[in-house]
Amino acid sequence: MEQLSHIKHFSHEHPLILSKYNHSPPHANALCIACDDPISSNTDPFYHCIHQSFSSRNSHCTHFLLHKACAELPIIIQHPFDENHVLTLSLECDGFSWCESCDPCRKTVARWIYICREGGHDFKICIKCALILERELDHPSHSHPLTLLPVKATLQRCTACGVQGSTDYSYLCKTCLYWIHKRCATAPPSLIRDDHDYDHPLVLAYSLPEEYWVFGVSCYLCSVEIRWLYWVYYCADCRYFAHVHCALSQEYVSLSLSRKDGNEIDDNGDLVHLPICDDEPYLFYQLIQQFANKFSTEESGKADTISECRSGHSLILFDNSNDKSVNVETNICDGCVQPLLYPFYGCLDCNFFLHTLCAAELPREIERPSHTDDRLTRLTTSYETSKPFNFYVCGVCDRFCNGVVYYDELNEYWVDVLCVSLPRKIKHDCHKHTLRHLSVSPSFKRCRACEVDIFSHSFACKICDYYIHIKCALKRGTIKHRWDEHHLSLVYPPVKGHPHDFNCELCSIDINPNYWFYHCAKCDTSFHALCVDQDVYSNIKFGGDVKDVNLHQHTVQLHISRRNSKCAECGLNTPDYFEFFINSPYYYVRKPFIQCTSCEFLVCIKCIFNHYGYPHLPQASRIRRVDSDLYEEIF
Repeated sequence: MEQLSHIKHFSHEHPLILSKYNHSPPHANALCIACDDPISSNTDPFYHCIHQSFSSRNSHCTHFLLHKACAELPIIIQHPFDENHVLTLSLECDGFSWCESCDPCRKTVARWIYICREGGHDFKICIKCALILERELDHPSHSHPLTLLPVKATLQRCTACGVQGSTDYSYLCKTCLYWIHKRCATAPPSLIRDDHDYDHPLVLAYSLPEEYWVFGVSCYLCSVEIRWLYWVYYCADCRYFAHVHCALSQEYVSLSLSRKDGNEIDDNGDLVHLPICDDEPYLFYQLIQQFANKFSTEESGKADTISECRSGHSLILFDNSNDKSVNVETNICDGCVQPLLYPFYGCLDCNFFLHTLCAAELPREIERPSHTDDRLTRLTTSYETSKPFNFYVCGVCDRFCNGVVYYDELNEYWVDVLCVSLPRKIKHDCHKHTLRHLSVSPSFKRCRACEVDIFSHSFACKICDYYIHIKCALKRGTIKHRWDEHHLSLVYPPVKGHPHDFNCELCSIDINPNYWFYHCAKCDTSFHALCVDQDVYSNIKFGGDVKDVNLHQHTVQLHISRRNSKCAECGLNTPDYFEFFINSPYYYVRKPFIQCTSCEFLVCIKCIFNHYGYPHLPQASRIRRVDSDLYEEIF
């Protein structure tokens, strides 16, 4: 039957013309006057006013567009939800349907709606619910027919999403009491979200696929774990997972944009962006420099200029980049443990180097907020120069340090020079919101980067319940490893374009893709982040020539282990890997050791501590039971 090209519709004073499929809408973002859905040449045909071509651009006729399906809506219907009354189609212009709320879907309707207000009865249903809802439904998730209930569930738990009770209607299987919300029943088999790659539609699964059970997965939107028996939207290529009710809702996007508790998206160009990229090797040095500049007053004072290295040799000032006697690309500062940058002081005999910033420009004493909480309590922290084999444990990042530290002797608290320079807010590639520095993290929070529990300082997004260790936030975006000729890139979940499993090249254990790891896309090689980046030892200056006659007659150096060797002190072999970190997976760990530059003399980390003293632990670590006994157990 041939379609009518012209109609006279009760909703408009002029005749309407039916547009062909290949006829584009008259303007961008065109919406149907009835359902408020977009008008597209790729969807159903639509009607427009006959006067549209010569009416003014902003006239009512220009914007009057009507889907053909909406134009054919009946004026009066009788719906299963309200079988005893007749529902009448009400238009926006009659003054009744403006900002009405649909009873089945609870959405606010600013367009056409079916209403019954006879005898004090008040029932409203939008045109989408009126047309789409079916009384009997054959759903692919279940083997029996489902019946739409005219009452709303209050106590039942939805088999699809696991949510108990709802303002939504439900479908019920009368044979086996299978119960799902209407919204879950009408969920599309595939979905595209703005926060996910458009080329990878999310696929609806009626339970979490078995291959993801081994590590478990969390919802990318709400961060809550996804239980295997409930429905899930996921992308296998990107390992993106979302609860059904989260994927179908814009709640988490709107919430994150509207909340103003310090974690809002910050477009400030001065916000520190992590991780460090290859084109920003001196970012941490710049932070330390900014920190020093804040205290560059006579009241704060300056540290005494360091004019000698640890062996008593005089330091030479290197301030000319044309001087090739020192390779700045392979050497680092003994103070801040960052790459060398002119000008700096150095002793070539001992391979000892200090930025002029670390040697002479850092403040002698500072006042900073208390390490115990976020209150305005202040403490005075003093400066201490580096020591090669006498380690501190930083109270902020929990890493060993043999460089410059600030210490509070009264509270037995140490902070390395980088952590004392960190800003209160950062932007990290791992998360869409700004992360805020918290001195005390809530209990039972697990780091989203390394899977280890957080006990003190963290960078956090309270909106998303997202917490990471300070030391994890400071990991570099790319690193080099001797087992791969390319740079390894730091990868965060969800992982894109890699549907099969990851296996660590060092420890041969499968990698949990819910946490950070390093990966080479060209070679398809992967490494646990804790296997390749030294983690708690990443803030130690290795190398350097030090003479200690009480330990050995020759010059010795601090190295990171790579092979099995016998310790000269305890006689035990020093393994090149170790089961590490309580209550977390095992990782390949390379440990520091002292090695003679002339002979086979070698001392393991445990004997280093026995000789030079155990690491100076902050009170926060002692509260966590990280004491000398635990270090005996670890090392």
